[in-house]
Order: sequence, then structure tokens, then C-alpha cells
Amino acid sequence: MNRKKILIQGGDMPTFNPDMLRIARDLRGMSQTELVQKMGNITQAALSKIEKGDIKPSDETKFNIAKTLNFPERFFHQNDHFKVSPISLHAYRKKASTTAKILSQINAEMTIKASNLDKLDLFCQLETSLPLPSYQIHINVSSAAEAALNLRKEWDLGLNPIEDLTGLIEKAGVFIFYCNFEEDHIDGVSLQTQNSPPCIFLNANQPNDRIRFTLAHELGHLILHKYAPSIDMEEEANEFAAEFLIPTEAVQGQLQTTNLKTYATHKLFWKVSMAALIVKSKHIGDISDRQSATLWRQMSMYGYRKAEPYSLEREHPQRFAKLMMDFCQGDKSKIIPDLSSFFNLYPEDFTQLYKADIEEMERFSMAS
Repeated sequence: MNRKKILIQGGDMPTFNPDMLRIARDLRGMSQTELVQKMGNITQAALSKIEKGDIKPSDETKFNIAKTLNFPERFFHQNDHFKVSPISLHAYRKKASTTAKILSQINAEMTIKASNLDKLDLFCQLETSLPLPSYQIHINVSSAAEAALNLRKEWDLGLNPIEDLTGLIEKAGVFIFYCNFEEDHIDGVSLQTQNSPPCIFLNANQPNDRIRFTLAHELGHLILHKYAPSIDMEEEANEFAAEFLIPTEAVQGQLQTTNLKTYATHKLFWKVSMAALIVKSKHIGDISDRQSATLWRQMSMYGYRKAEPYSLEREHPQRFAKLMMDFCQGDKSKIIPDLSSFFNLYPEDFTQLYKADIEEMERFSMAS
């Protein structure tokens, strides 16, 4: 497929797509009322009808929408139909501190990234070397923990610590993105659509101690809840993550203590937080409720519930960065101008949305 031809196609100007208006507005964190106030030359009733697709905007209105939201006009003329339904975002709606505005903003970022991934994936596909099976509790597995052990067998991991969880999951065809979610309560979100590669979006603002568990939790959603979400899916994803990262058979009997140094040692070995190990030890019966309470008091006393000692090194997703490098034929100087144009974004938005991936490409260049 010819790259120049694709770039020309990306600049075509078909009919105004009202879905793109909603996505752009959500990404900017604006309500319809706020957008109307900033534009100053449109009523909310008219804007609402445009966003619903009931009426078509005039050329002047399209120009003003694009200018006010700070997007190229061609962004609103993409003919994609977005029906993104994240597997795990629903859980955060239960938290009073997580507003509808924040959720809409996060959903808009994921939608844009998923759409852009589809475009790149058509042009330069990457191979996968590991399967990504689906398990359904009470159908082909009895529990989330059994699913985790089955996946360990599928991926030939034995009962050993997983050194590079990010790289392992990417080998199964999953794209992992770091995002700047302005919400501490949202650690990660998984996304699986019918014709698109599976994606996991991680909050870049969370401590490294939590990221691997978050990643395993979202992998659990992709494995367990692709076809049949359940009311217990958050608990199931936690159970999956705990068993996948810390197999019970491997640690049973090793955590029968209230000595935090033991948990710190196991943290470095298993590459999970001390908090996750305390929860695991109680769950498998290595410690009692009273011992668990003692450990949590110690964690609070030393400030470890906010910031644990012995921080883990952050893993770096590479799969999407490789797609971008392939698209630009290895010329990193073309990344920002070519891909921002291809994605119908201004360079400033492109670099903000893909900051981690651009940094990863810099690491490629330094290593080569």
C-alpha cells in the first residue's frame, strides 16, 4: 500500500461527521453550553441538532467550530463511525468523584487513539507470537484464577516471575498506551472492538508499583469479559491479576509473616507492590485478619500506603511506536508532520496524545 496515497486520502473532505464534533468537544472538556458561549454565533439548540446529525452546519459554522475547538477542519470530515465501548470504564461510573465530564474526556482520547490505530494497522500490520484466548467463568474455567493459570500455560511461563509484562502482552497483539488521565481513581481501561486490535490504556500518573497490577487487571478483562461482561467483573479481574502475577503455588507458605522486609524482598522478586502481596497473603491464608491489619498499620505508619520503598522500573510499550516508525519508513523526522496530518490533528495535539510513543521511538534511535 502506498503511503503517499494514504496521506492524500486522509486530506479528503467528505460530509461533516457529527460524531467527530462530540469527540472533539469531549476531548477539550467542554459542554455544549460552554462551546456555544465560546463560539458566540450559534444557539445551543442549533449546536445540539448539528451534533445529533439532524441538520448540517454551514461552512462558516464548521470553520468556527474547528477554530474554537482548535482542530483542523478535516478532523470533522472523517467518515469513521465511532461506537467505542470500553470493557472496564463502567466501573468508574460508580465512584462519586469521577464525573461524567472526566469519563467523556477519557473516552474521547481512547476513541481517537483506537481510530488512529485502525488506520495505521491497515497500512503496516505487526505479527503476533502469542495467542490471546478467551475464557468464560462457569463455562470453560471455574474461576478467574484458573483462567490466569491457563494463560500462564498457554504462554509457557511456568510459575516464574514475569520480567517484562508489557512486552509479553504486546506479543499477543495488544496495544498498550500511556495516557494522562486527570483522575487518580482511574488506573487503566481496556478496549476491544469487533474489527480492531485489543487495547489497554494506562494512567501514566499512577506509581510504577501499581502499573503492572493495573496492566494484568486489564488483561484479565480482555481475557474474561470480551463477550460476556458480568456484575463481578472487577473482582474477577483482580483475582486474575493476582494469580497471573503471583501464582499461589509459588508463594504459598512464604508470606506467613508481619515483617515488612519480607514483603519488600518479594516485591522486588515478583515486581508487584507490597500492598498487592499483603492482599495475596491474606487471600491464600498465609496470614490471618489480625496479621493483615498489623501489616496495614505498619504500611500507614511508614507512609508506604502513599509511596512504597524500592520503586519498580517502568516498562515501556513499543508496539504502537513500531507501527509509527514503519509508517514513516524509519525516518523519525517525519513522525510528527506526517502522522499528525494522517491523523487529522494539529502537531501539538499529536505530540501530547502520543508523548510516550514518541519518547519510545527516541529510545529506538539511541539503541540503533
